[in-house]
Amino acid sequence: MNVLEYPRCGIRIHEGKTSAGLPVFVFPMEGFRSKYAFFAVKYGGCDRRFRLDGRWTDTPAGIAHYLEHKMFDMPDYNAMEPFAALGADPNAFTSDGMTGYLFSCTDHFEECLQELLHYVTTPYFTAESVAKEQGIIGQEIRMGEDDPGRRVRRNLMRALYRDHPVRDTIVGTAESIAGITAETLNECHSMFYVPGNMVLCCAGDIDPVKVLALAEAVPKAAKDAPERDYGDTEELLPVTVRAEEKMTVSMPICMMGAKLAWQSDGAAWAREQILAGLACDLLLGEGSPLYTELYEGGIINQSFYAGPFDFPRGGVCCAGGRCPDPEALLGRIVDAAESFRMDGASKARLERLKRAALGNFIMALDSPEELCHTQAESWFGGWERMKFPAILDSIGAADAEAFLNETFRADRLALSVIRPL
Repeated sequence: MNVLEYPRCGIRIHEGKTSAGLPVFVFPMEGFRSKYAFFAVKYGGCDRRFRLDGRWTDTPAGIAHYLEHKMFDMPDYNAMEPFAALGADPNAFTSDGMTGYLFSCTDHFEECLQELLHYVTTPYFTAESVAKEQGIIGQEIRMGEDDPGRRVRRNLMRALYRDHPVRDTIVGTAESIAGITAETLNECHSMFYVPGNMVLCCAGDIDPVKVLALAEAVPKAAKDAPERDYGDTEELLPVTVRAEEKMTVSMPICMMGAKLAWQSDGAAWAREQILAGLACDLLLGEGSPLYTELYEGGIINQSFYAGPFDFPRGGVCCAGGRCPDPEALLGRIVDAAESFRMDGASKARLERLKRAALGNFIMALDSPEELCHTQAESWFGGWERMKFPAILDSIGAADAEAFLNETFRADRLALSVIRPL
């Protein structure tokens, strides 16, 4: 395996690739009691339309999440059982752009890793088990529909985007999952669960050479992952500037957001997101003049948040929370952002924010879970996570000022509100 040295971060990564083409990253952490493995697939809630051999295939909303649930079924046992017997803690999740399977343990790491690699690469779906799962996921969908926080986000995505699949929730709807069959799941597994579209990240007091040897059990695939379609390229302006709905809430819940200018270069896109996070903290973070003014004026409370999030071929910079007057909050933010100019105080605050971001990054290097997850995310995103300090250094006061002036314009922002019945 190759050894990648990052002196500024004080970390070493062992990097390799199996004969089948599976990338493997190991973070040796001598003396750590906890061991962690993360087996990720570049396939999430937004990956619903793909092309292979010249043929486009459309799949229902929620299928990646459904597939994640069904992967624990094996021909004669449930994959959770071996982990429990070995004293390990397994789990899985689906995001907009990734499905991740993981476990943490203190002992029997190699046996657990063998089981993880085995069940994730062994599709087993029957018509009976797929039908049974519809009731379980249907209940999860209904819980989400009753959650005003999820509804306000979904409505914002539909206000911002015309075609992008992020308009729909990761779990789908009761109607969309009703069309999922064992054949559909088998096809999606064979298309996306291939070594070149996956990554294995492990951290702890473990042997990198043994990890790579165990990863050789992942079989080769006949084809690479297919081309994906996330809809036509959309302009930065939202489809509509308002989205409202009424639910059983005691106070209006709002979420406003603007699209980030997506960039195909992984490092450039990472920089855009890091800049967005710093700029949001600069304007709206706790301790900023605007935050103090809004809080003391009763316009926001402790539920308020601001920051970016991303998904395949896109990202949004947003702010929101419980708010008695969402329109007044929107107006104050727009006015403050458009007139924002970097002075001595704001420049000093930006430098403090950059130091805090670097400190948080360094602290995360002591977490096996954080190491593995962020490594997988950056690998799929096409950039090196350990270059975060250098990217942070490249962001200056002029960058933050221009970002705020441009992003939080009235015509760029959409506002989603859940009002009391």
